[in-house]
Amino acid sequence: MFKTPVLTVDAVILTLVGEKLMVALMQREDEPCAGQLALPGGYVYADPEAGKVDASTDAAMLRILRSKLGFKPSHLEQVCTASGPKRDPRGWSASVVHLALHHQDAVQPLVDAGKLTLHEVIPSVSLKTRDLAFDHLQLIDTALARLKAKASYSTIVAHLLPKVFRMADLQAVYEIVTGTSTNKDNFRRKVLDEGVLVETELIRHSGGRPAQGYSLREELAILGRQIS
Repeated sequence: MFKTPVLTVDAVILTLVGEKLMVALMQREDEPCAGQLALPGGYVYADPEAGKVDASTDAAMLRILRSKLGFKPSHLEQVCTASGPKRDPRGWSASVVHLALHHQDAVQPLVDAGKLTLHEVIPSVSLKTRDLAFDHLQLIDTALARLKAKASYSTIVAHLLPKVFRMADLQAVYEIVTGTSTNKDNFRRKVLDEGVLVETELIRHSGGRPAQGYSLREELAILGRQIS
């Protein structure tokens, strides 16, 4: 008879505060690792007798974020599965790791309420392995690598912005995430040529003329060529 592995889901929630990319963490209340910072997460439901069955690990992740935080990210995607006998002292475990992105306006109220704390990961990492429970620092690193790679060929970084944004805002968040510098005119031309944005109303910005606003044409678009 085989023992059933522990199956969980964890969310690497990233948001932009000024020019810093931050990860949102919770403090664990229960053992193991009580009192340590950890990614928001929980168990996948698979108990039909109790009427608790998650349709998928994505559904489990959304349920947990909703129940623990009252939060639904602008973008959610699976990154990897971390597994092994030494991840969790309770036994052999596997975690399906998700990348969750949202503008600061939905995350900050959770910080103000004491449900989450924000920690810098770009331009520098403010966390150390001892600060986090389990292998969660490695999971954050893996999710960051996915975001950086995908930023160059998709519209994923737009989910760190409000629904309506300026082209300058999109370029700025792209440069923060990728750690690169891009030419303003080239960036604008490449993005607009892809047809992935929709023009919206003008956006008024303090100290300057109104700028054209944009929104995503679809939730996530893969670009025909890399931005840089």
